[in-house]
Amino acid sequence: MFSWLKQLFNSVTQPQSFENIIVAKVTKVEKHPNADRLRVVELSDGAQTIAPVVCGAWNFETNAIVALALPGATIPHDQHDPEGKSFVLSKAKIRGIESQGMICSGKELGITDDGSGILILKDSATLGSNFSADLVR
Repeated sequence: MFSWLKQLFNSVTQPQSFENIIVAKVTKVEKHPNADRLRVVELSDGAQTIAPVVCGAWNFETNAIVALALPGATIPHDQHDPEGKSFVLSKAKIRGIESQGMICSGKELGITDDGSGILILKDSATLGSNFSADLVR
């Protein structure tokens, strides 16, 4: 009888799943050798180093806690696509460097309209844990 209400309630209360998107700490940032507007980043998930990751955002530095999408992650919103379609992340060679992941903005994750920089997470977020929207600063 009230199945539509149950469906609506469940869709509102169920947290969005971010499979293969983890909490990571930026351990090193360098200028990309072949591109003025890109940087090459090294991150840690608390157990291992993930590098290199090529990134175009400039709103973070070493020790920032960020959302790192690993190959196989579904990125809900491609901010470079006019229609903003989702896509599955794979390793990509960017200006000669094979990126091992993607540091995400709120827009890419579909949780904010801001795509001007990457999300900075709370310092208390556990490295290597699955990303969730409540970890955003």
